[in-house]
Amino acid sequence: MNEFSWPYVSHDKELFLSKIILAESYLQKFGAKYIGKMNEIGRWFSQDGFYAIEHMEKNVWKFKEEYVRVDRVYFTEKPFIVLEFSKKKEGSYKDADPFPYDMSELDFEQEIMFSLGIK
Repeated sequence: MNEFSWPYVSHDKELFLSKIILAESYLQKFGAKYIGKMNEIGRWFSQDGFYAIEHMEKNVWKFKEEYVRVDRVYFTEKPFIVLEFSKKKEGSYKDADPFPYDMSELDFEQEIMFSLGIK
């Protein structure tokens, strides 16, 4: 088991992480309330069988009757953002549809709205 390292040459990790912060700002804009932080360990497998763990701290938000977290999905081509939803703060969380982090801010905001069920 190895510690996770950023798997992309052509995608900037800091820019990607800034999009997670942007996604959370949209959650707040649309009425989500900050609940707290959760530590989680991500387990990632690459196509060549490489296995790594990533220690993550995720912010938990309450939107209407659900708890929401912003998560990441590491696809081969590039990383994606995904919102996770649960009826309980502790989980289990289910993913909405992932979307690319590198879209325009308008499209990014619309993806957040779509995931939250806002028309």
